[in-house]
Amino acid sequence: MAALTLFRSREANAFQEFIMEARTWWATELFPRLREEYEERRALAAREGRAVKTADDVAQLFERSTTYAYFCWLERHVQKSKYSSSRWGLVAQLARESGRAAERLAAAGSADLELDPAFKVPDYYLAHDIHQHPGNMHADPLAGLVYEASALSIHPATRRNELHERFVDVVRRESASAAFAKVLDMGCGFGKSAVPLARAFPQAEVVGVDVSAPCLKLAAADAAAAKVPNIRFRQADARHTGLEPGSFDLVTSTMLLHELPGQAVEETLAETNRLLAPGGVSIHLDFRADDPFWQFIMYGHGVRNNEPFLEPLLRMDLAEAYRKAGFEAVRIEPFAEREGATDPSNPFWRFPWAAIIARKPDRSTPTQET
Repeated sequence: MAALTLFRSREANAFQEFIMEARTWWATELFPRLREEYEERRALAAREGRAVKTADDVAQLFERSTTYAYFCWLERHVQKSKYSSSRWGLVAQLARESGRAAERLAAAGSADLELDPAFKVPDYYLAHDIHQHPGNMHADPLAGLVYEASALSIHPATRRNELHERFVDVVRRESASAAFAKVLDMGCGFGKSAVPLARAFPQAEVVGVDVSAPCLKLAAADAAAAKVPNIRFRQADARHTGLEPGSFDLVTSTMLLHELPGQAVEETLAETNRLLAPGGVSIHLDFRADDPFWQFIMYGHGVRNNEPFLEPLLRMDLAEAYRKAGFEAVRIEPFAEREGATDPSNPFWRFPWAAIIARKPDRSTPTQET
């Protein structure tokens, strides 16, 4: 793995590189051992006449598993150390290099950023340190930079920005039948998907919204530095953006839905529908798991990573929620964040990504009677 150069400090970079190596070992060595143990225990249960059909059944198989206990401990504490080590954690080191951070954020005062001084951060967002990010991503002025640095060690063996480039490929495919002139990226964070979308569709107007002012400042600064002219950012809640109804051809998000409570998911889908023009497309990228083993792994991940809304989203009938929000032609497709990731023979840990694609009905086209 190439050396990380997040900071000026060689020691801090070495620490974060160690964290990345530990996570990679967890994903590529420990996880396959856990999967092998699961198959052995499931085979034993079958011989005893016990079927494994649900995540609860899988939990019973692992009740006395040292491998699973170590898997959980390492996932939890690698993430905690990455963020919160008092010497070389992301929060502490970025605070030490606050002058450098301020230089990077200097371009954030542009006209392409609209912050709301009276904005009220949602209660559910205040209640949890999502990803184990201390204080979540709304209060600390450096929180956007912390989040961005953390993202570099989330997906072992995945090239930087590869996931978002592949997401853009999905969007391009859906744009084949209709050009997207105006695009909204919900929960845009530090611009990880919004900026690639703006580059991919240079003739489109792209808007990114998020509740986190620090993330939006970083997104706007980076877009300005990269000279991406067709994008602007606005502080807004995805449930109630305040944007004009029917004003977008495409509404997207990446990794937003699983960080919302159930009612907020429904409200966000309703807002997505409200904002789309007739015939407009929605593409939200998130997690789905049908296999009981993966359900069990992801439910536990939500606990270990301070993401309490992940399990409820995985249990939700998303296709029905979309239809209830007024969408049609709902498709939920596996999404490969890197080449071969969705191959059934892939033995390594990964998030079970899925692209949820739906269309707002175009009532302007008369339906033919049969």
